[in-house]
Amino acid sequence: MKNKKKLILLIAIIVISNIGTYFFTVNGMLSFGHHYVFSTGDEEVADHVSKLLELEKIIQSDYYKDVDEATVMDGAIKGMFDAIGDKYSAYYTKDEFKSLMETSTGTYEGIGIVVTEDDDKNTVVVTPYKGTPAGDAGIQTGDVIVKVDGEDVTGKGSDYAVSKMRGDAGTKVNVTVKRNDQEISYDLERQSIDEQTVSSSVINDNVGYISISEFTQKTGDDFNSQLNDLQAKGITSLVIDLRYNGGGLVDSAVSVADRLLGDTEVVYTVKKDGERQDYKSSGDVKFDKPIVVLVNEGTASASEILAGAIQDTGAGTLVGTKTFGKGIVQEVKSLSDGSGYKLTTAEYFTPNGRNIHGIGLTPNTVIDQNPDYKNTLSVPQDQDTQLQKALEIVSK
Repeated sequence: MKNKKKLILLIAIIVISNIGTYFFTVNGMLSFGHHYVFSTGDEEVADHVSKLLELEKIIQSDYYKDVDEATVMDGAIKGMFDAIGDKYSAYYTKDEFKSLMETSTGTYEGIGIVVTEDDDKNTVVVTPYKGTPAGDAGIQTGDVIVKVDGEDVTGKGSDYAVSKMRGDAGTKVNVTVKRNDQEISYDLERQSIDEQTVSSSVINDNVGYISISEFTQKTGDDFNSQLNDLQAKGITSLVIDLRYNGGGLVDSAVSVADRLLGDTEVVYTVKKDGERQDYKSSGDVKFDKPIVVLVNEGTASASEILAGAIQDTGAGTLVGTKTFGKGIVQEVKSLSDGSGYKLTTAEYFTPNGRNIHGIGLTPNTVIDQNPDYKNTLSVPQDQDTQLQKALEIVSK
């Protein structure tokens, strides 16, 4: 069959309009009311689509309860993305996609945590933000979200768990985490989260300290503003804290690098067809004082792009423990009905051509955190062994 000359197939299918919205964009489509005619040059694709619609029709006619067509089709599409076997690729319903896009702006309604997903599709806390319901209640880095409002969410993926934890400000949600084989339940009240992803201070009279918790649309501008303030105070060196920064927008990380590195490669991506895209800093400005970047196992994705660029270009040195190791890039796109998807489309490489996916970045100076404060966000500066090592290095 596959060796046959493929024919242009015209298949007329009577379907409800929302199903057509989701599926019939194979090579082209015409719509006549609720009748859809689509064409494809691949007979196998046509067979798969026909099978899908046949099974949907059987479910609608024979299942012992009424089933919502949109829910069935959403499930079918989610299954298609799940079948890829890539935990970073996913389909989002309209509400889920809205939530995803709100997160990228840095403003949303929820409990105030950044999460990742392990190999078993469990939701793991990367960062609980200070001054949020989760941070104030005591949820910690490394906690595994096991239940939301009593529903078991283990193995269902981080997107599903996040969708359950999000909600209107002022509403209640119960979140149960697993920590050291013990389950702990938290009653939380959702609030409007306006993430301040950049914070700064002057340490030891002349060392600038900037912490970046995530790369959102606002991070680049906030970083520039706060670095300018630090320079006006006469800092002689800079410590950038990327510990437990789970990533975010690539362009945002490049924007921060643009303020630090001068004219250089920051990162480049390569797609499966070999297409390469380069991200370079403009060279308009360069921070010409010592830089140390703090990293750990929670430093991932876009934060690894920034850390890798600083390390490879020699602009600074990394201190801490090996990073998470996410060296692939996802494109996020919306569909016409408000739903959308996230799909891994390329690998990324540091300026020296390193792909760190599944490997991570090894710091120039490897040092563990004080064991008394492992997986804790609030570490006193004088007890923070990694920060103290960074201060020692920039003071030389």
